[in-house]
Amino acid sequence: MTSEVVLMNRQAVAMAADSAVTISGDRYLKTYQSVDKVFPLVDNQPVAVMIYNNAEIMSTPWETVISLYREQAGGRSLDTVADYAEDFMEFLSGNPDLFPAEHQDTEFFKVVAVVFTVLAEEFDHQVRQFAESRQGNVRDHISAIFEFVVGQMHTDYMRCPDDSPRSELPCFPKGMSEQIRRRYGNEIDQLIGSLQGSLKNEYPGLVISDDTRARLREIAVHAVVKDAFFEHYTGVVFAGFGAREKFPSMRSYLASSVILGILKRKRDRQADIGADSGPVFQPFAQDRMIRTFLTGMDQYLRMFVYSETLKLSMGLVSDIVGRTPNLSDAQRNAIFRDYSENNLGVALNEFFRSIDNYQYAVHTRPILRAINSLPKKELGETAASLIKLNSFQQKVMHSVETVGGPIDVAVITRNGGLEWHREKPDL
Repeated sequence: MTSEVVLMNRQAVAMAADSAVTISGDRYLKTYQSVDKVFPLVDNQPVAVMIYNNAEIMSTPWETVISLYREQAGGRSLDTVADYAEDFMEFLSGNPDLFPAEHQDTEFFKVVAVVFTVLAEEFDHQVRQFAESRQGNVRDHISAIFEFVVGQMHTDYMRCPDDSPRSELPCFPKGMSEQIRRRYGNEIDQLIGSLQGSLKNEYPGLVISDDTRARLREIAVHAVVKDAFFEHYTGVVFAGFGAREKFPSMRSYLASSVILGILKRKRDRQADIGADSGPVFQPFAQDRMIRTFLTGMDQYLRMFVYSETLKLSMGLVSDIVGRTPNLSDAQRNAIFRDYSENNLGVALNEFFRSIDNYQYAVHTRPILRAINSLPKKELGETAASLIKLNSFQQKVMHSVETVGGPIDVAVITRNGGLEWHREKPDL
């Protein structure tokens, strides 16, 4: 993991990243603190790129991919940062020398294998939970549990967390799903057979129905085309100035693998500075301490306070209604239900709206006001200090230090271009 941040005001943009990388395996966890995550995108142009979450794409280091793009770009300028970002993504898609067709075939196999591994781990978890619940013999229910897990993953690919339909990624042409089925149908069946064989070694009574097998085939296709990144992916952040941009802008993408000549990707976040707009304060990856600094309250603490306040309010209402004389049980239930669904919800929302307004006025607005007027040197120092907040938190807590090491800062202005500030590593 990593911690990164982009700060922008009307005169400059600062991108800061730590240099830690965590490598894990079976009973193995090692952290190194010497990885570069911020790079110039095009020679002699005021634009940079930053990566997080995965240091490689299709077994090729992102640093190598970025350097190859820089060579072919030849220092040419584009109108906007959005143009730079799209040009870079198209470079990855339409580059058979970088990712040959057989490499793309192998990558498809890896993507689906990762998704099926996640499915198998969830299946193991559900089996353990069922065994602990003692609701019956596990062997008698093993197939039903597997069907449930496959159904849940299929639903996750079909529906968003808010239950809206999950669309296909716009980077793919119409009919991409059918192309994948035709091209990789045999490989998908092989992966399903491998999954079944692996699980039956541990759970001999497992039987996979035709309907469940059909859902597994759909999951394999959805893993590529749907707007979901359950596999390994990389966050790619572009920031700086295009040739026609007076003020800086930022674009971030999630990118996965090149399949059938197209990079699976989506635009994640974007920000543009205008003449009258405020500054941009955008953290990426591990951002808990950075957001706490900005808002004055840890986001998980806020959720806990909301939950406890809800329980306390429900308890008070229940106690008052229960003590009210001359009411039948049906009347008490009706009053409790009506108050809980209406008055209580309004009161809680208003209470937390007041808290949010206070947080913004006392903590967030003064910070944003300061960032809006910072010169480029101080903007870079502020970005580096925010990364150190995350690093310091992990140093003093009993956790793996996945954020740390020297901090790289790129400060970009339209006039001065890109300037690097790198901490010297400790020997």
